[in-house]
Amino acid sequence: MSESELERRDVFWKMYQEHCTQGRHHETQRSTVATALIAIAAASIGFITLDRGLTRIDMPLTLFMVGVGVFGAAFSAKHYERFSLHMERGRAYRDELDSLLKGAPIKRLKNLADKEHTQHFPRLENLRLNAFWLIMYLFLCGLGVVLTGLAFMDAIPPPKL
Repeated sequence: MSESELERRDVFWKMYQEHCTQGRHHETQRSTVATALIAIAAASIGFITLDRGLTRIDMPLTLFMVGVGVFGAAFSAKHYERFSLHMERGRAYRDELDSLLKGAPIKRLKNLADKEHTQHFPRLENLRLNAFWLIMYLFLCGLGVVLTGLAFMDAIPPPKL
């Protein structure tokens, strides 16, 4: 293999690694923000139920929960978009690197592993984690909407002491 081919291979490998690292970074950020937003939503529910009632006084917190859910869904979707971009770029560099190797072993091994994986997880394989993240945030948003509606109607007044 010539020196220029070795340099190309090295560049493709480093670019592949860089984009995989960037993809992991976006997933880590998404996970960290999810943890914080869930904690904030839980604290909001704690404050809402502190007096054991749900009245119009609680509406700012219930509306805040709606905002947390909407923000979380948008934030998660954006990070998934960035993650997907880096994974696509990484695949392109990996495929180009594979074309420089005799017999394209990377693609062959990938296809073999994918086939094995599909046999073990035929139903789960097509589920995307991004959908679970979005469902979680939409649940928080929906919970905030329901609590806002109940608070608006003074549906659950605090107990009289």
